[in-house]
Amino acid sequence: MHQSEIDRQFEARLQRSLVWFRYFVIATLAILFIRLFSLQIIKKGELYKLSEANRIQLFFDPAPRGIIYDRNGKVIVRNIGSFSVLFSPTNLTREETEEILKKLGGILNLDYHLMLAKVRSSIRQPLNILLAENVPRPKVFCLAEEKVNLPGVNIEVQPKRHYLHRNFASHLLGHLGEIGPKELRALSRAGYKLGDIIGKSGVEKIYDNSLRGKSGGRQVEMDARGRQLRIISSVLPEEGDSLILTLDERIQKLCEDALKGKAGAICAINPANGEVLALVSKPDFDPNLFTERLTPSRTQELFTDPGLPMFHRAIQSQYAPGSLFKIVTAIAALEEKVITLDDTLVCRGSLQIGDREFKCWKEKGHGRLDIVQAIAKSCDVFFYQLGLKVGGDKIAKYARMLGLAEKIGISLPSEARGLVPDSTWKKINFGEQWYPGDTANMSIGQGYLEVSPLQMASLISLVANGGVIYKPFIVKKIIDGQENVIKTFQPKVMGEVKISSGTLSIVRRGLREAVLSGTSQVLKFKRLSVLGKTGTAENPHGEDHAWFICYAPEEAPIIALAVLVEHGGHGASAAAPLARRILNGVFTLKGEKEPEIFVGKNGVNSIFSKRSSSDSSSP
Repeated sequence: MHQSEIDRQFEARLQRSLVWFRYFVIATLAILFIRLFSLQIIKKGELYKLSEANRIQLFFDPAPRGIIYDRNGKVIVRNIGSFSVLFSPTNLTREETEEILKKLGGILNLDYHLMLAKVRSSIRQPLNILLAENVPRPKVFCLAEEKVNLPGVNIEVQPKRHYLHRNFASHLLGHLGEIGPKELRALSRAGYKLGDIIGKSGVEKIYDNSLRGKSGGRQVEMDARGRQLRIISSVLPEEGDSLILTLDERIQKLCEDALKGKAGAICAINPANGEVLALVSKPDFDPNLFTERLTPSRTQELFTDPGLPMFHRAIQSQYAPGSLFKIVTAIAALEEKVITLDDTLVCRGSLQIGDREFKCWKEKGHGRLDIVQAIAKSCDVFFYQLGLKVGGDKIAKYARMLGLAEKIGISLPSEARGLVPDSTWKKINFGEQWYPGDTANMSIGQGYLEVSPLQMASLISLVANGGVIYKPFIVKKIIDGQENVIKTFQPKVMGEVKISSGTLSIVRRGLREAVLSGTSQVLKFKRLSVLGKTGTAENPHGEDHAWFICYAPEEAPIIALAVLVEHGGHGASAAAPLARRILNGVFTLKGEKEPEIFVGKNGVNSIFSKRSSSDSSSP
């Protein structure tokens, strides 16, 4: 083949290659043009927003919760400023992020690995990750000094809930916590979102929607290193509405001091309208603990403490009422006309019922008694006989009429219903018939009966006010930030028990005699007339529980009390003295001279008692 032929073939191949190269260049330029057209024209708006998102960040400003006052306008829960540290790792490399977290850990004494795990778990929402709350001021100053070396780190002042008296009324007030998945599903339509702090118990939970307010926010321009440049726009948070409670700080404090070091509950109610003046449960807890994010182990420790500090005994616990229930048995017997004021029964210290001997607390017996004396002396044998005359099912009927075995309706979570058994209940639950021994036990408040301290406060209240069952309520008013009244809560009647005035008069005489000459003499004041009843509830798991209920003054009652001391023993020696201390404080605080107390020879003694030689004629 000639050289010229070879040259022509090479030139042809070269021309073809150049043609393909031109096609490749044209295709590449076309692709680049289409891509640029897409970015500059088609996706311009979307990319602009994305760019702005990296340059502009939104900071949420939580709303301060409303203040909580007692009935006299004293602040018991408010907000204080708290420093929080937020971190936005946008535009930071992994190495830079890790270096910054190490520096933060050294300044704040925080675990580097925990912070790193939190940042990595928030990768889908890498803006304003909360790393620390309630940072002390000295640490804040250190962070401020190092701010230039900590890009993406921001310090925010946020409202922190502050319970002024720590454990004071903790079960009634409740505590806060971060919203959980189940709560979020239920409340998301109401504007709640992930990370919100909400009421978890007590008033904080029930009135959360009023207390929480509306969060605000700021649009902040940031530089490439995550440092704030300027605030573009902002919406101020709106403080939540405030609550004025029915609670009286002084009475609550008296009740808490009386029960200090014991397990139990005290309820104080105004019998004229159902206002809750005090609600105490011991052991208790400090709600301030929950304003910081507790570790799972610390939370578990609180909720599994054998002393049950998170358990609201005043409304959630259930105990046998003991001799307090003799009020119910007496009302049933008088209304059913199986006994009158002139009738008497004999107590010889025990009563044989079938093949079992039922004993009285007084071994030698009380002798012959009328119903007033039986209430005053709390004679068991008298009420065994009286209960058998009335019948178990009729006693149960009156107990339910008087508000037992039903929730009273206090606006707090998890109120106990209690239990009043009858023959039908026993047949269903045990497959057994109702025996006379069951009636005898029920007549003195033992057996299957279960009541809460709040129910016992309601029972003595209806005796005081003439048979009205009020719904106990704990909030008087809801007010806004300018103290304008948004809502006022009025007393609500849950029921009116049809009890004759004669029956009420006899029961009241018995309760007054209990104080003057019976088992409640520890409440015998010179200038204050108290009506009360002691109770001792048998406890198969240990020492008996001690009860006492009362109201005062006799003529125009303004306070009804129910006192329960777990494992306290006898009501007369363990619970009644606490009620005396409370009433002494309440009426002394109202300007009355401190009353003296006289104790009879029958042995109702107390560390608060003052003996008198003029009392030698007492039985």
